[in-house]
Amino acid sequence: MLTQNGLGYKIPNKVAAKQGPAFLQKQRNGSVAYTQGVAAEQQACDWLEQDGWTVLLRRARTHRGEIDIVASKAAVLCFVEVKKRRSIEEALVSLQPAQQRRLFRAAECLLQKHPYWQYEEMRFDLFVFDDAGRMERLENVIRQM
Repeated sequence: MLTQNGLGYKIPNKVAAKQGPAFLQKQRNGSVAYTQGVAAEQQACDWLEQDGWTVLLRRARTHRGEIDIVASKAAVLCFVEVKKRRSIEEALVSLQPAQQRRLFRAAECLLQKHPYWQYEEMRFDLFVFDDAGRMERLENVIRQM
Protein backbone atom coordinates (compact mmCIF):
# COMPACT_ATOMS: atom_id res chain seq x y z
CA MET A 1 0.00 0.00 0.00
CA LEU A 2 1.31 3.49 -0.90
CA THR A 3 0.76 6.84 0.78
CA GLN A 4 1.27 10.22 -0.89
CA ASN A 5 3.67 12.46 1.02
CA GLY A 6 3.42 16.26 1.11
CA LEU A 7 5.42 16.63 -2.10
CA GLY A 8 3.21 14.36 -4.18
CA TYR A 9 5.54 11.36 -4.09
CA LYS A 10 4.09 7.96 -3.30
CA ILE A 11 5.93 6.14 -0.55
CA PRO A 12 5.22 2.83 1.21
CA ASN A 13 2.93 3.13 4.27
CA LYS A 14 5.62 1.55 6.47
CA VAL A 15 8.06 4.29 5.49
CA ALA A 16 5.46 7.04 5.96
CA ALA A 17 4.64 5.72 9.43
CA LYS A 18 8.32 5.67 10.43
CA GLN A 19 9.02 9.12 9.04
CA GLY A 20 5.99 10.78 10.56
CA PRO A 21 4.68 14.31 10.14
CA ALA A 22 7.90 16.01 11.29
CA PHE A 23 9.87 14.33 8.50
CA LEU A 24 7.25 15.22 5.90
CA GLN A 25 7.21 18.86 7.07
CA LYS A 26 11.00 19.03 6.85
CA GLN A 27 10.84 17.48 3.37
CA ARG A 28 8.24 20.07 2.32
CA ASN A 29 10.35 22.91 3.75
CA GLY A 30 13.41 21.59 1.91
CA SER A 31 11.50 21.64 -1.35
CA VAL A 32 10.39 25.23 -0.74
CA ALA A 33 13.96 26.27 0.14
CA TYR A 34 15.27 24.62 -3.02
CA THR A 35 12.70 26.41 -5.19
CA GLN A 36 13.45 29.75 -3.53
CA GLY A 37 17.18 29.17 -3.97
CA VAL A 38 16.80 28.48 -7.68
CA ALA A 39 14.68 31.64 -8.04
CA ALA A 40 17.34 33.68 -6.21
CA GLU A 41 20.03 32.28 -8.53
CA GLN A 42 17.94 33.34 -11.53
CA GLN A 43 17.57 36.86 -10.07
CA ALA A 44 21.34 37.03 -9.58
CA CYS A 45 21.93 35.91 -13.20
CA ASP A 46 19.44 38.50 -14.44
CA TRP A 47 21.18 41.24 -12.43
CA LEU A 48 24.63 40.19 -13.69
CA GLU A 49 23.49 40.15 -17.32
CA GLN A 50 21.83 43.57 -16.97
CA ASP A 51 25.12 44.85 -15.55
CA GLY A 52 27.04 43.61 -18.59
CA TRP A 53 28.33 40.28 -17.28
CA THR A 54 28.29 37.10 -19.34
CA VAL A 55 27.08 34.06 -17.41
CA LEU A 56 29.42 31.21 -18.37
CA LEU A 57 28.05 28.46 -16.11
CA ARG A 58 25.22 27.87 -13.67
CA ARG A 59 25.31 25.24 -10.94
CA ALA A 60 28.79 24.18 -11.96
CA ARG A 61 29.43 20.89 -10.18
CA THR A 62 32.87 19.47 -9.53
CA HIS A 63 34.05 16.65 -7.29
CA ARG A 64 35.13 19.37 -4.82
CA GLY A 65 31.85 21.30 -4.65
CA GLU A 66 29.42 23.42 -6.62
CA ILE A 67 29.61 27.03 -7.78
CA ASP A 68 26.20 28.65 -8.25
CA ILE A 69 27.24 30.99 -11.07
CA VAL A 70 30.43 31.63 -13.03
CA ALA A 71 30.40 34.94 -14.92
CA SER A 72 32.85 37.15 -16.77
CA LYS A 73 33.07 40.82 -17.64
CA ALA A 74 36.06 42.37 -19.41
CA ALA A 75 39.15 41.00 -17.63
CA VAL A 76 37.30 39.65 -14.56
CA LEU A 77 36.17 36.08 -13.89
CA CYS A 78 33.70 35.89 -11.04
CA PHE A 79 32.58 32.86 -9.05
CA VAL A 80 29.23 33.73 -7.49
CA GLU A 81 27.58 32.19 -4.44
CA VAL A 82 23.88 32.96 -3.93
CA LYS A 83 22.21 32.80 -0.52
CA LYS A 84 18.49 33.15 0.21
CA ARG A 85 17.47 33.50 3.84
CA ARG A 86 14.71 35.11 5.91
CA SER A 87 16.82 38.21 6.44
CA ILE A 88 19.84 39.80 4.79
CA GLU A 89 21.74 39.47 8.08
CA GLU A 90 21.08 35.72 8.18
CA ALA A 91 22.25 35.37 4.60
CA LEU A 92 25.41 37.38 5.22
CA VAL A 93 26.60 35.09 8.00
CA SER A 94 25.65 31.88 6.19
CA LEU A 95 28.88 31.65 4.17
CA GLN A 96 30.98 29.78 6.73
CA PRO A 97 34.76 29.13 6.43
CA ALA A 98 34.25 25.45 5.51
CA GLN A 99 31.98 26.43 2.64
CA GLN A 100 34.44 29.11 1.55
CA ARG A 101 37.15 26.44 1.31
CA ARG A 102 34.80 24.20 -0.71
CA LEU A 103 34.01 27.06 -3.09
CA PHE A 104 37.70 27.84 -3.53
CA ARG A 105 38.51 24.20 -4.28
CA ALA A 106 35.59 23.93 -6.70
CA ALA A 107 36.84 27.06 -8.48
CA GLU A 108 40.31 25.50 -8.77
CA CYS A 109 38.74 22.43 -10.40
CA LEU A 110 36.79 24.58 -12.85
CA LEU A 111 39.94 26.51 -13.77
CA GLN A 112 41.72 23.23 -14.50
CA LYS A 113 38.77 22.03 -16.57
CA HIS A 114 38.62 25.31 -18.54
CA PRO A 115 42.28 26.30 -19.17
CA TYR A 116 41.17 28.85 -21.78
CA TRP A 117 39.66 30.97 -19.00
CA GLN A 118 42.47 33.54 -18.85
CA TYR A 119 41.52 36.62 -16.83
CA GLU A 120 43.52 39.33 -15.11
CA GLU A 121 41.33 39.15 -12.02
CA MET A 122 39.39 36.32 -10.40
CA ARG A 123 37.14 36.82 -7.44
CA PHE A 124 34.26 35.42 -5.42
CA ASP A 125 31.11 37.50 -5.05
CA LEU A 126 28.14 36.84 -2.80
CA PHE A 127 24.55 37.69 -3.64
CA VAL A 128 22.18 37.60 -0.67
CA PHE A 129 18.39 37.76 -0.82
CA ASP A 130 15.81 38.01 1.94
CA ASP A 131 12.12 37.13 2.12
CA ALA A 132 11.14 40.74 1.38
CA GLY A 133 12.91 40.51 -1.99
CA ARG A 134 15.86 42.72 -1.04
CA MET A 135 19.22 41.89 -2.56
CA GLU A 136 22.76 42.77 -1.60
CA ARG A 137 25.90 41.99 -3.52
CA LEU A 138 29.28 41.72 -1.85
CA GLU A 139 32.34 41.63 -4.06
CA ASN A 140 35.51 39.67 -3.39
CA VAL A 141 34.27 37.84 -0.28
CA ILE A 142 36.94 35.11 -0.40
CA ARG A 143 40.46 36.49 -0.72
CA GLN A 144 42.63 33.43 -1.39
CA MET A 145 43.15 33.76 -5.16
